[in-house]
Amino acid sequence: MSPDAHGTVELDGPYDVGLSMPCLGTASDPTWRGDRSRVELAGRTPEGPVSVRARAADERLELDAWGPGAEWMVARLDRLAARHDDPRELHFGHPVLDETNRRRPGMRHAPTGLVVDGLLARVLGQRVLATEAARSWNAMCRELGGPAPGPLDLLLPPDPERLAEMPTWWFHERGVERGRARTMVAVCREAHRLTEVVDLPLPQAYGRLRAVPGLGPWTVNGVARVALGDPDAIVVGDYWISHAVCSFFTGRARGSDQEMLALVDRWVGQRGRVERLIHLSGHRVQRFGPGVRTPRIAHL
Repeated sequence: MSPDAHGTVELDGPYDVGLSMPCLGTASDPTWRGDRSRVELAGRTPEGPVSVRARAADERLELDAWGPGAEWMVARLDRLAARHDDPRELHFGHPVLDETNRRRPGMRHAPTGLVVDGLLARVLGQRVLATEAARSWNAMCRELGGPAPGPLDLLLPPDPERLAEMPTWWFHERGVERGRARTMVAVCREAHRLTEVVDLPLPQAYGRLRAVPGLGPWTVNGVARVALGDPDAIVVGDYWISHAVCSFFTGRARGSDQEMLALVDRWVGQRGRVERLIHLSGHRVQRFGPGVRTPRIAHL
């Protein structure tokens, strides 16, 4: 099937599409699939639903898009090239970070602009295991998203207008307790204003996102990294990330958000990249016992 819109842009260096346009959910996310050379994703733009295939080859980034939002996505192609975020220009003064950055010269922070989709997926990950969040997200995409336009066999994220009308019991049956359900509804009701942040300076964009009840730094920073292309967006409030960053620098198994932020403060502007490089370096957090099983919310 021919795309409804197509665009090509010259790249200014290596570009790993999978790392530059990553999934906000989990590996089972029905709205995204990809690798180092290709990403396929579905989303809801201000102009309507879209599915996108992005490919990097021969120093060019190509975009094929289907659906009412196709032209909107292709119009963002220059931003997706992420020329503002060339990792080859960065030197961290740390042997492992510099070596990992050298081995991953294509990891950019490409702003997809899909803010509301990202927020809904990210809110589901608040306070629960990734498997539980993925189960809820998949169910919502099947029931309130449906097939994405085009031939890519993806599902759309849930429709914010329909999601905002769902009663509390509906969320509970899909594994989402009242607190996260309330936040998701708040995001849906502010969807128009939240979509507008893609054209705001980053400080204003962060301010508008954080003004929504229930959107703290864990959620907002995770979305800003992907939807707004901010390489400084480091995730705080996560159970494991502060431990991983702190243990990487100190050798101790555990650490707090405050300690993590102090350790990466010398790289302000690239703190989110530092966090990602630590994970890509192969560093892992020491565990002291088996994981804890949590009950499925829908069964409570």
